[in-house]
Amino acid sequence: MNHSVRKAGWAALVAGALLVGGGACGGDDSNPSPDGGTQTDAGTQPDAGTKLPAEEGRALAVSNGGLVVVGSTEANLATTGVDLLVRRYTASGAVDTSFGTQGSVVLDFEGPAKGPLSGEREQADRADTVAVLADGSILVAGFARGGNASDSRDFVVVKLKANGQLDMGFNKTGKSRLHFGEENAVNFVGTVRSILPLADGRFYAGGFLTKSDGLDEDFALIRYNADGSLDTTFKSAGSPSGSWIGGAYTNAESVQGMALQGTSVVLGGGDHFAAVRITSSGSQDLTFGTSGLAKSEDGQAHALVARPNGGFLLAGERQDVQVGGTKHGVLKLVAYTADGKPDVTFGPGGVRELTSPAGVLDVVDVSGLRIQADGKILVYADVYAKPVLFRLLANGDLDTSFGTDGMVRWPETQLPVPLFIRSTTGPKLAVIGSQAFVTDANIYSSGFFPEEDSRLLLKSTGL
Repeated sequence: MNHSVRKAGWAALVAGALLVGGGACGGDDSNPSPDGGTQTDAGTQPDAGTKLPAEEGRALAVSNGGLVVVGSTEANLATTGVDLLVRRYTASGAVDTSFGTQGSVVLDFEGPAKGPLSGEREQADRADTVAVLADGSILVAGFARGGNASDSRDFVVVKLKANGQLDMGFNKTGKSRLHFGEENAVNFVGTVRSILPLADGRFYAGGFLTKSDGLDEDFALIRYNADGSLDTTFKSAGSPSGSWIGGAYTNAESVQGMALQGTSVVLGGGDHFAAVRITSSGSQDLTFGTSGLAKSEDGQAHALVARPNGGFLLAGERQDVQVGGTKHGVLKLVAYTADGKPDVTFGPGGVRELTSPAGVLDVVDVSGLRIQADGKILVYADVYAKPVLFRLLANGDLDTSFGTDGMVRWPETQLPVPLFIRSTTGPKLAVIGSQAFVTDANIYSSGFFPEEDSRLLLKSTGL
């Protein structure tokens, strides 16, 4: 679709109709409920003899010396549908009962009990990202069902105090709901996938927005004031005040990560490893990449991090790659310079794809990316339901001194990634900042994760 036509369409449909509300009213975006046969265990007793509600962990961050996990739960499925879930664990992996209500916060954003399209319960809320602020408070974001159509979703942001209580100074309710389109309209689907706090208390929330037909997803970036209101000084032509909505650059763009560059922010993710740079005023920087867009043909990116040289790195996968006469999914990394140009020092066109040894093949999802202080790269991926942690050298080669051929692998699991925590024996989960990785280490090693905020969970991920 023509970019200018698309922007005009956004202007007609959402300008002046981006509604913020609070009170009790972001891998797979197609299914908001944690189904698919996954029954994850959130309790401290893994086999207590009682069937626990299905839960899905979507994102993790260090909080109060432990780990906060966000996602969704079916604990109240019969009454409120799928609800947003926040749970905190201690550094030893036990549920932190001092947080929220016995370790958990379950939030419902009201929606239809039954939808007109399917006649079944369609109301669902889910958290897709989390950020812990310097004062210990927690920002959680994702989506809530946005109307009576089965595919409509609103952006939601929740602010919790360090103890898990709603921060009532945030939008007066502790919750903010952002609806695109006219009130009660069901034209748009979206979710928040990444949060980037700023030093002055404001923050960016990035994700995607699409029409309810789901045929195209576009970057969506919102800037909030510290009190939960939209920052209306952040403006972009054709988008409502407080937001920047991208054009149809590829079939699907979703903000899977953000990095500050001075006062501007780089955001990227989705098809063709797309990335753009947005100025602090809200305009797209057209000097970035090629006419404002960095892009590497083929594949889909699910994570973004800043690089020490001022550039940034995207990680994801490319499917149907011919290797030895057979089609495989392969891990793909794309390095860009600070200005969005391919970093050819990392690989041809800034790209590295791992096609050997055989153990690196058939990557279907990437959910974690980190650059260590020594420049080595950690990538956590789901390889046909088998969790794998890759470590690569700064140039993109596998670090064969790590694990077996640069990989640490675990048995098959039906759990979604990032893995949900439960207290059993087995592999360990290492947490660095807002990223989490599986490791077989039983003690914290400063040489492996040198950051001061690193923590190691000595309990199992439930595999």
